[in-house]
Amino acid sequence: LSYKRLPFTDVVPSAMQLRLTVKPAVGRVIMPAVRLGDGSWRQDSALICDEVERNHPDRPTRPPGATQRLAASLLELHADEWLPMVALHYRWNTGNADWAVSEFGRCAFPMLPSLIASRLAQPVADRMRALCRVHGAVSPALAGIESFTERLIGTLERHLAAG
Repeated sequence: LSYKRLPFTDVVPSAMQLRLTVKPAVGRVIMPAVRLGDGSWRQDSALICDEVERNHPDRPTRPPGATQRLAASLLELHADEWLPMVALHYRWNTGNADWAVSEFGRCAFPMLPSLIASRLAQPVADRMRALCRVHGAVSPALAGIESFTERLIGTLERHLAAG
């Protein structure tokens, strides 16, 4: 939205906002979710991007050529399928779990002291941590996940540096 120079308000929703606003609008408590100017809602990053691109074609975010669009779609598919495992691993398996729980608490219960907010957020954090198993972010795959991530980041850095 910033790249397209579109006005927006970035809202970190509380638990109450997620339950009372987002869930009725999109059917479940999930982020990201976007309320459009006409009051309708979209959920899922790819759908949100498609909607923005369709309604605001200036400063396109999709490449112009068919081959480049195919490559971009393949990168999007790769990210949707494989990067959740990476994100889960680095959030829950590498010493970041306490920070993640405190952030869940801070965002979900902004008016409460951090200790109480984190305690209230713990059940949600436990459910998210359980997704590590669902997505395969468990031993013995962890070394492979880290190797994959390091190679991916290195490849992207070299590509982007090449211009």
